[in-house]
Amino acid sequence: MQASTKAALISALIFPGLGHLALQPRRGKRGLLFLAPAVVAVFYLIGSVLRLTDQLLAELNSGKLPFDPIAITERIHASGIDNPLTNLASLVCLLCWAGAIADALWLGRRTQN
Repeated sequence: MQASTKAALISALIFPGLGHLALQPRRGKRGLLFLAPAVVAVFYLIGSVLRLTDQLLAELNSGKLPFDPIAITERIHASGIDNPLTNLASLVCLLCWAGAIADALWLGRRTQN
């Protein structure tokens, strides 16, 4: 398997930017350009989901929210979790993932020539 393919698979299947570190360990700065924003975005998204989950569980346990999938879905939509900041974090994750894969392939092919 070519190094660039291996790096792209690592970035695609594990986390963006890690493939760069596997491809060129001494030049990890390029991988960090993909890794750092993705880590920040993922932590923000996980934090948002965990906060909402805690709220929903508290409402379910208190009886304020009925144990009905439709009511829970409506409560999730009403929570405001789908806001510009979570959408931006999701976009950052998507762009970092796609960019890391494409860049790992490009960088690997460039270093082979």
